[in-house]
Amino acid sequence: MDRNLFLAFALSFAVLTGWMMLTSDPRRATPPGQEPVLASESVEEPRPGLPASSQPAGALPDAVSTTTAPAPVVIEGSEPERRIEIEMPLYSVELSNRGAGITSWTLKEFRQRTDPTSPLIELITGEAPYETSIVTPFEELGLGDLSKHTFRVVSDDFSAVVFETSGRGITVRKTFTFDSDSYSFRVLLEIENQSTAPVAPRFQIDFPAHIKDGSDFREQALAAFEDGSTVSEAVAGLGKGGFFGSLSGKQPEPYRDYTGDIDWAGVQTTYFLSAILPDSPSQAGVRMAALEPGVSGAAKIFFDPIAIPPGQSAARELRGYMGPKEIERLESLGGETIRAIDLGWSWVQPLTRFFSLLLAVLYSIIPNYGVAIIILTILVRVVTAPLTIKQMRSMERMRALSPKLKEIQAKYADDRQKQSEQTMALYKSEGVNPLGGCLPMLLQFPVFIGLFYALRSAISLRQSPFVGWIDDLSAPETLFEIPGIGLPVRVLPLVMGATMVLQQRITPMQADPAQAKMMMTVMPIMMTFVFYQFPSGLVLYWMVSNVLAIAHQLIIGRGMRTKAAS
Repeated sequence: MDRNLFLAFALSFAVLTGWMMLTSDPRRATPPGQEPVLASESVEEPRPGLPASSQPAGALPDAVSTTTAPAPVVIEGSEPERRIEIEMPLYSVELSNRGAGITSWTLKEFRQRTDPTSPLIELITGEAPYETSIVTPFEELGLGDLSKHTFRVVSDDFSAVVFETSGRGITVRKTFTFDSDSYSFRVLLEIENQSTAPVAPRFQIDFPAHIKDGSDFREQALAAFEDGSTVSEAVAGLGKGGFFGSLSGKQPEPYRDYTGDIDWAGVQTTYFLSAILPDSPSQAGVRMAALEPGVSGAAKIFFDPIAIPPGQSAARELRGYMGPKEIERLESLGGETIRAIDLGWSWVQPLTRFFSLLLAVLYSIIPNYGVAIIILTILVRVVTAPLTIKQMRSMERMRALSPKLKEIQAKYADDRQKQSEQTMALYKSEGVNPLGGCLPMLLQFPVFIGLFYALRSAISLRQSPFVGWIDDLSAPETLFEIPGIGLPVRVLPLVMGATMVLQQRITPMQADPAQAKMMMTVMPIMMTFVFYQFPSGLVLYWMVSNVLAIAHQLIIGRGMRTKAAS
């Protein structure tokens, strides 16, 4: 079996499988009952499964406190809006007392482009109308939507920013603390009930996101880790029916609910993660809702309601993270945030992490990731050389038998059974295994997949230059654009396609002429088209791998022909 054909089919199957997993219907299993969290003599209630503040129109409200919740009131007093800026070594953050949330989060070590004067990456930009994140509506308290309310600033010290508001005997306090040596933070939500009626807050936190310019945000999505797997909804497609939905006439879903165990939820891109980590995953749920279909959405993290009788209080402290998807940092953070990095299927993840580590080691020796990728590709070729040699020798022996196989096919053209028997007899007499060219490739397949994911998910490749115009190995390279049509001319994919054509010409095949023509023309064109949009680091790896395969094939073929002639 031809190597490129097999890998093309395998990768296509992997992409299709991944797409089906991402677009499958969410699980709606109801987790076990709640336990009170930091609540003083709280009374437990059954879990309704949906946030009270975001019920679909016409639906009955959740049974949080239908007889005891006070009617909505306007909180007396009005505080002026105030912005609080906190500077940390790795990031800067701005908070607002309007909504008591975060309006800006800027990463100091990452820029939008390779240009050193390019703007810094902003994970939260403060753009209206969803300019504040980590807001808490608390509408079930009967005080109105607190995500739009202006809180009092109790403390604006960089070690702890405290917001507070009160009404009708209920006090809501939010405390933000930020880590100086990482991208993590904590938010403490406290509710004191000094009213005459019990309340049952959900401690809902809203995390809005809207589409942004720049390659870093092309794949921006609302995401969560539910019941051991990552679920994701692209912001650009949220609330839109999609191609097949429009054909079927099915109305797009305005939201999706995930009510399994939630380890984290928020917004992610290829290389960055902004997430909230619930203190009790079994009590947490997530609604991914479209605010403006195809433009903006929000991950609404909510919890089982905690009943707070008069004179009692309850609190939740949640962790948050807004930063790069670096393996070491996410492993240190815990909460399964490491699963935000696409390391492939569970069986290939050890290989992915090994290749990521090896790539980092090579970079520490030769500080150029392009060179490191080339050396890594060579090392992989050396390690898998015995399997490759066995595969190539099997294919060369099959090519040597081609004339005899054609004689059998011509002699028994009308008797397929006899043709098959004679073919197998020929294989047996010559000691040739017809599957000998496929089995070594199957054994190498996990290695190629591990490398694929390692190069695809490594944030270290982001904006890493190679040579000349290839200044970002995590993005497609462009030498120039054709005037008038704006079509980019990319050297690496074109060279890779040429190496595929050459490799097909020298690879032994027993296919009929029509199939051989397809392999030498259609396959390289198709793969060039696919790789034209791939990051240049991935294309570099594949191109170098093809060149090494060509050299290997020429050496093995020449050696076998010399041996046969002697």
